[in-house]
Amino acid sequence: MRQRGDSQLANVGKKPQLRRSASMATATSMGYCMKCKAQRDMKDPEQITMKNGRPATQGTCPMCGTKIFKIGAAK
Repeated sequence: MRQRGDSQLANVGKKPQLRRSASMATATSMGYCMKCKAQRDMKDPEQITMKNGRPATQGTCPMCGTKIFKIGAAK
């Protein structure tokens, strides 16, 4: 059985932090709004890098204001 190191024990129960990159995503980024149940253009899209190193785009729904998150590089 693996034992956790001191650094892993310090992060137990904490919310994961997203690292934001300096470059911004394009203004026409699309994402699926879970509240509206529809594809929407993201308002204020932002290109970020997740903790595991994968690129993602984060923005808000222009209709309801819910956070939209799309995994993958902006095209």
